[in-house]
Amino acid sequence: MGLGAVALSLTLGALPGTAHAADTGQTSRAAETPLSREGYWPLEAAPGGIAPNVQADGLPLTLNGDAWIYHNEDIFGDAALVDQGDLRLDGDGDWAATSAAPVGGDGSFTLAARARPAAADDRTQTVLSLPGSHADRLAIRYQAATGKWEVVVSTKDKADAPQVVVTEEQALPDDDPYGVGDHLAVVYDAPAHELRFYVNGQLANTSTAADTTSWTASGGLQVGRSAIRGEYFEGTVDEVRAYSGVANTTMISQMSALTGLPDL
Repeated sequence: MGLGAVALSLTLGALPGTAHAADTGQTSRAAETPLSREGYWPLEAAPGGIAPNVQADGLPLTLNGDAWIYHNEDIFGDAALVDQGDLRLDGDGDWAATSAAPVGGDGSFTLAARARPAAADDRTQTVLSLPGSHADRLAIRYQAATGKWEVVVSTKDKADAPQVVVTEEQALPDDDPYGVGDHLAVVYDAPAHELRFYVNGQLANTSTAADTTSWTASGGLQVGRSAIRGEYFEGTVDEVRAYSGVANTTMISQMSALTGLPDL
């Protein structure tokens, strides 16, 4: 599918008219942000309903509802999204979650996953989210109204808080039942005040903001739903990753590969 890069300037928690373009120093500031892997869940297995975290001492993902790990034991069988296993969700109350937030959202962070919806239809479906008490700090989802992938940021932990939405402008979600889905990655670079949304390793949209509303998520990472709005995901999820800090473009491209990279 064709992808393009579209630049969009938005302001988080600022007065209208204060949005500004990225300055020439953003790359060097981003490079100074330390990067620490907090979680890598390859979703190859889940003994006892627990999907282990490759990161030493990292939080595992607990499967809920009818969520299950598919593992391809037959070379002629249905291929998993990456390697031999992936997470299957039926959209009817299934999800996986950590017991606490691996990244809080009050500083730089990177979240990524590969996802393939069973159908890009009239239901908005959330792939990853970081919940607070009344709003999602951030959610990556398929938006039924536009037929696009998008990132939603709540500026406050309030039910009616203003939201910033960054929409992927070029590619439609891959819902081919035999396809490999789409790799989705969000980078929030706090020093540069920038949110970046990558689809299939390419920068799909850039939101640049004077962000004074970086509140901390209080709930665990949700895979396959929004703990606030529901929006259960029907389809397949694989290769979930969480980092404190900023992953650069090269690293995002590596994450989007169709081979698991446990050392990344």
